[in-house]
Amino acid sequence: MKRVFKYIALSVLCAGLACSCDKFFDTMEGDLSKVSAEDMVATQSGLLSLLANLYNGMPDNGSSISTGDLNQLFGNGPRSTPSYYSTTSGFWDYKEIRAINKFIEALESALEKGVVDEPTKKAFEGEALFIRAYCYFAMVRVYGGIPIVDHSLDEAYDGGENEGLYVARSTEKESWDWVLAQFQQAADLLPASQPEEMRVNKYTALGMKARAALWAASESKYWNRAPINSGYNAVQKKLTYMEASYADAYYAQAVAAAEEVIKSGAYKLYGEAPSSINAAIENLTEMFQSYKKEEGLLGRSFVSGDPETNNGVNNWGPNQCVTGYAGTGAGSYSLTLNLADEYDYYVSTGNRSHLDGKIQTLVSGDENAYLNDAEEEASRLNVADYKKYDAVQDPFLLKDARFQAWIIYPGATFRDVLIHMQGGYVDTDGTMHVYPDNNDGIQKGWTTYYPYGGQGENNSAFYRLKTDVNSNNRSFYCFTPRKYLDQKANNNYTQTPWYDLRYAEVLLTYAEAVAESGQGDRTLAERCLNDVRHRAGFTDDITLSVENVLHEWKVEFAMENKWSNVLYRRRAFYNPDNAPTYEEGAVGHKLTLIPLVDLSGPSAKYIFLRALPYSATSHFNNYSGQLRFMPEQYYGAIPNYVKNRIDENNK
Repeated sequence: MKRVFKYIALSVLCAGLACSCDKFFDTMEGDLSKVSAEDMVATQSGLLSLLANLYNGMPDNGSSISTGDLNQLFGNGPRSTPSYYSTTSGFWDYKEIRAINKFIEALESALEKGVVDEPTKKAFEGEALFIRAYCYFAMVRVYGGIPIVDHSLDEAYDGGENEGLYVARSTEKESWDWVLAQFQQAADLLPASQPEEMRVNKYTALGMKARAALWAASESKYWNRAPINSGYNAVQKKLTYMEASYADAYYAQAVAAAEEVIKSGAYKLYGEAPSSINAAIENLTEMFQSYKKEEGLLGRSFVSGDPETNNGVNNWGPNQCVTGYAGTGAGSYSLTLNLADEYDYYVSTGNRSHLDGKIQTLVSGDENAYLNDAEEEASRLNVADYKKYDAVQDPFLLKDARFQAWIIYPGATFRDVLIHMQGGYVDTDGTMHVYPDNNDGIQKGWTTYYPYGGQGENNSAFYRLKTDVNSNNRSFYCFTPRKYLDQKANNNYTQTPWYDLRYAEVLLTYAEAVAESGQGDRTLAERCLNDVRHRAGFTDDITLSVENVLHEWKVEFAMENKWSNVLYRRRAFYNPDNAPTYEEGAVGHKLTLIPLVDLSGPSAKYIFLRALPYSATSHFNNYSGQLRFMPEQYYGAIPNYVKNRIDENNK
């Protein structure tokens, strides 16, 4: 006998559509239990509860802000061996797909019974189609061709072998085409605006279509940068296969979808025309303190009414500003010199044209070299070769407002605390001491200077303070995220927002698609590119090029998991075998900057060493030193492929 549990609409998110069957058959479809359509459509509030549950199942950032970019060249665990791999998230949950399909099917009954009118039914269906397309997009980008299940498959359940439940994988191209069609169908059904700002609308769907189309276009154009073994069964069946001939059609869809959002006027850049660098810094800081609906097409606010709602960034701050995290808990996300170098300089506070952002450490201006083992090599260095700064924060003060708003650097003030990130000193005789054994004060004139910047344990870097039992609270790197942190006080329940899709992404998507394909309006694309830069305070324009667009992806979306995705879709993760052929990911080592107070002259100055972090030296964990990403890593292993009777990948 089959038992069907009734669904009861609650004010909280429901756990899913579930019931019990005498015969449980766990295939790709998951729980084959049925739920009464009458229960689902009894009230509009019940439908909203179901819809809320579908939103909750979307594979975006889960319940907290994720760290997808942490393992790229622009980030690292603060005390971890340098790592480099994709954290582009996939998705494989056909229970969620079934719940979406059941919801869509139940809407017809709700309309017939007068529970919803036609416009409401269309809007609900558009939201469900968007969520389903979002889930499938997360599948195809990681697994390639996927089984497309667009209805509940109830008719396929026969109580026996249930052969109809086994759905074969479509080709990768067919899967991309279906995802894009679903986003368009959602856009056609959805209203231009919603009563609640976090619900998706027509332009959210178009923005996501533009993202997915750019992904498909990029993968098509650059698939041969990391071709998969042609002998694999999945490649021969075109389940993991794209080709350059597909690219133009996908670029065209990205251009059209993004342009519709742009020309609608429904969204704009928050703080789009700052009057000064400081005004730009204030706007960019505030954008990540509370959700800005003029910029956000899709996101999470984390403000739920529960004072203990947590967005997961509580211990991202530097050691001096994080309490309650003993051992290795403080400052759990570090940023590399590779990222800091990407942020351009302004010419001056009065001239906001851009200059190259490479931080100058040497008098010669040659910044290509770095130290492999700063601790060992320090005594052989000549202090006269290094550029001297009056204060430790001086190299960073004219950098891009996004750097100043979103990154904590040596000498920055955060939560009214001066952040000390210093790794040693230059003695009066010119000898450099990197990561010295103690932090004893050194008198010069009327001032006492400390090798690690602050007295005693009052510092945030570097880890290599041998006599400090709390050294594990410090980082190997001298930059940390500021973007999502509460700017006022340490807060164990930080509620700053997460933007899944920002208007800035729509602008850069359009710019990249036009630059790559030559389609669309080049003048508009160049304006899109420069609008993003102008919001950061720059007043000059740059020309539209793929290189310039990629640069903006790096600096505009740092710590938002976008750069990982850019490298993934463009098949551009660093691989020493392919490094000469492209530049996006072609940097083989994560670097840090080591500030030293220079006491060798008449007054104290500061110099900076480019170096591998301590964790990348022979002193730490036998680090091998080579970062690489292999072609097979672009396609994930298919879950439960034997049980689901579908082809696996990379075989």
